[in-house]
Amino acid sequence: MMAIGVDIGFIALELAQIAAIADRVRKQVARFARPAIVGTLTGSAGMNAFAFASGTANPWMMAAGIALGLAIPALIYALTRVGAALYIDCNARAA
Repeated sequence: MMAIGVDIGFIALELAQIAAIADRVRKQVARFARPAIVGTLTGSAGMNAFAFASGTANPWMMAAGIALGLAIPALIYALTRVGAALYIDCNARAA
């Protein structure tokens, strides 16, 4: 449950940056959102890597667990950016 909350918090921060229309508001939001996003991604990657690698018995599986733990936040970040950009583009064309 904690991982879901962390990921939803990250997505909300990222969408807040993307959805801000005025430059002044975007700068105000980014002032707090960017450090929070970096911290969230770093913490999430570390916790995921630790959780996946903790049950392994050999170095190969530990490396795979760590790689998967690092990949999940990176994929969430990429999917959020791409999905939000496509949504905004589709709505801009419809208007």
